[in-house]
Amino acid sequence: MIKYTHGGDIYKYDDKLLDFSANINPLGMPESAKNAIIDGINKYQTYPDHSSRKLRNSLSEFYGFDSNKIVCGNGAADLIFRICLALRPQKVLVTSPTFSEYEEAVLISGGKVHNHLLSESENYDVTLEILKSIDEDTDMVFLCSPNNPTGRAIDLNIIEAVLDKLQGNKGILVLDQCFVHFMVEEEKYFAINLLKKYDNLIILGAFTKIFAMAGLRLGYALFGSEDNASMIENTLQPWAVSTVASEAGCAVLNKDFIKETKDYVKYQREFLFQHLSDLGIKVFKSQANYMLIKVDERFDDGDLADVAIKHRILIRKCSNFKGLSPSFFRIAVRTEAENTTLIDVLSHIFCETINR
Repeated sequence: MIKYTHGGDIYKYDDKLLDFSANINPLGMPESAKNAIIDGINKYQTYPDHSSRKLRNSLSEFYGFDSNKIVCGNGAADLIFRICLALRPQKVLVTSPTFSEYEEAVLISGGKVHNHLLSESENYDVTLEILKSIDEDTDMVFLCSPNNPTGRAIDLNIIEAVLDKLQGNKGILVLDQCFVHFMVEEEKYFAINLLKKYDNLIILGAFTKIFAMAGLRLGYALFGSEDNASMIENTLQPWAVSTVASEAGCAVLNKDFIKETKDYVKYQREFLFQHLSDLGIKVFKSQANYMLIKVDERFDDGDLADVAIKHRILIRKCSNFKGLSPSFFRIAVRTEAENTTLIDVLSHIFCETINR
C-alpha cells in the first residue's frame, strides 16, 4: 500500500466534508473547461497527441514563450520525476519545509538530497543564506515560490543569485511556481523573464491549483534550454497528457479569470488571517491561496486535525514536512461561506478545550 502524505484525501469520508487540506481555487473550475470537456467528447476515442502540440501552442501564446521550450505532463509531479530521471542529478539541494515530491524524485533517480533548513523566526523565507548550502558538487536545486506549505515567495534577486552560482557547476535550478498566479504581486515574483537569460532554469506550472483541475492531472514546464526540454520530452511516457485534459487546458488560459481569483483569494485570506489570529493561533503571512498555522501544546501530535474531522472539516497535518512539528497545519483559502464555517468550528473546538 502506498503511503499517501498529501492533502485532498477525501475518499475515505462522505460528500459532506469541507476540504481545507487541498489548495484548490475556491472559485472552482471555469465553465470554459467544463464546456471544452463536453464539446470534445467525440475526440476521446482516438489517442492523444503525444507531443501535446495544441496545448503547447496555447501556453506559448498565453506566456509569449517559445513552444519548443515547453513540455507538458500528467501534472507537475509527473514532470518533477521526469526531470530527475532524465538529468540524473547526484547532489541536490532542497529547502525544508517544502513539497515532499522533490526529495522523492531525487532518491528514486539515484541522487542524494541535502536540506537547507528554513527558519521560523524568518517566517520560513528563503534568503541569500541559501547560497552557503550550494557547493561545487551541487548539480540541482529545487525551490518552490510561493513555497508549499508556507505560502512565502522568493525574491527574484535571490533566484538569480542561485542561478549564477549553479552556472559554475553546470547545475540546474528547478523552480516550482504552481501557485504564482494566485499572487497579487505576480509580476514581482514570476521568473519567466529569467528564462531568456539562464539556460539552467526550469519553471514548473500546473492547471491543478489555479484552474481547479486537480482530477484531470495537467502540468507543464518552461525551459531556458531547448536541449533540456527535449531530454525531458523524451523521458515522458507516450500520451502522458490525455485528450480531455488538453482540451480543458487550452480552454481555460484566461487572464480575467486569474485576476478575479487573485482578488477573491486576497480578501478571503485576509479574513482567515484575522479570525484565526483572534483565536490565538499563530498564522504565518502567506502570499498564496493557503496558510501555515501553528497551535499550542493543547493540540500537539496533530490533535487539531483529528478533532476538526469530527466536525466534517479536513485540514492538512504538516508534521511530515521536514522542519515542522506536529503543532503545524496548513489551511486552504476557500469560499466566504466555507471559511466562515471553518472559523465557527475552530472557535467551538478552542472553547471546548479551554473549558475542559
